[in-house]
Amino acid sequence: MGLYRGGPDNLHPRILKELAPEIASPLARIFNESVNSGVVPYDWRIANIVPIFKKGKKSDPGNYRPVSLTSVVCKVLEKILKEKVVKDIEVNGKWDKIQHGFTKGRLCQTNLISSFEKVTDFLDKGNAVDLIYLNFSKAFDTMPHGELLVKLEKMGINMNIERWIRNWLKGRQQWVLLKGELSGWREVTSGVPQGSVLGPILFNLFITDFGTKRGSVLIKFVDDTSWEVLPI
Repeated sequence: MGLYRGGPDNLHPRILKELAPEIASPLARIFNESVNSGVVPYDWRIANIVPIFKKGKKSDPGNYRPVSLTSVVCKVLEKILKEKVVKDIEVNGKWDKIQHGFTKGRLCQTNLISSFEKVTDFLDKGNAVDLIYLNFSKAFDTMPHGELLVKLEKMGINMNIERWIRNWLKGRQQWVLLKGELSGWREVTSGVPQGSVLGPILFNLFITDFGTKRGSVLIKFVDDTSWEVLPI
């Protein structure tokens, strides 16, 4: 395993898997202490950013997706907390019923089928339908932390977990890794890390209140939305 092939801690996931019987107990104590105190270690709040080319000119930095390689140990705890957050939201009845992205039992296919069924239903009733497709630009990178935390608090997330997420977002730093070279450290003041376990679920919760309006039907797949609008 070479340097910087993973997160900043350079820890391969296989190490945790192979040594699980030996390290499960001490990791559990560390996780409990972190959640109960609301303190996230600095090493869990830094990331190596690997730019993944999407399309367009390769010379344009805007045509790359910034994937965050973060602490593998932290991702284990993130998975545990994610399951608890999802359970709390389901119990509170505040889960986004029109979101198909990063949602258990829903896929891109269910998004397309749901949209197709609604459009054909309108057309079968003799209605004309306008379709509007929207995409949030740099959605994961520009999400304001303050507004996200306010929404989490209103949704009834476990107080310890909400406090932990607040600290997990605070003081984050990242540097870019490209062809073996590293940039300087930059503070992360908005958004959630692309490549983290909690990032997708937090984004879904952030746009939960972006819902339906009278005379229209909205279907979401992460940051892509489609509106079926009935002309008035």
